Amino acid sequence: MLRSAGDRVEVLALSRDVPVGQELTAEDLTVAALPADPALNPIPAGDKKSLIGRRAGTDLKQGSLLTSSQLATSSLLRKDENLVALAVERGHAPIEALAPGDAVKVVSTPGADGEESKAPPAEIEARVVKVGRANASGAVVVQVAVPGDDSSLLAARSATGRVAVVLISKGRS
Repeated sequence: MLRSAGDRVEVLALSRDVPVGQELTAEDLTVAALPADPALNPIPAGDKKSLIGRRAGTDLKQGSLLTSSQLATSSLLRKDENLVALAVERGHAPIEALAPGDAVKVVSTPGADGEESKAPPAEIEARVVKVGRANASGAVVVQVAVPGDDSSLLAARSATGRVAVVLISKGRS
């Protein structure tokens, strides 16, 4: 109940952008003080520790108040999906364009000194769950959700470093 115009409550806000699917860290959250308003439902600042490790259910924008409805309530994997980490070499994916929820094809590539086959390359459709940051050599780990039947094959292909990622469509698929 608001007692006076000066009553303020401490709530959580975003200190930086957090893409859908990303786990929240302490650095992602900041405390904001604002007038108590029953029309708003931000998460109280005292709940900060319990939110670390929770995943964003939508893209979270810097400066916005954090509400429970913005957090993922279930696994980011659908029934019969597995999560596979792809080590994608520089130039083998449109990294800047990839975001969680995008539909992609993971394509087998020939080895560095291998000959190109006349047959079409093997490909597996997947959904981006998380895109990492480039390492010193420019490689990026892209985590994708794939049907369970394809996960072992895709993990084995990724281990050889012979994969490329093709963006099919943007957004949640």
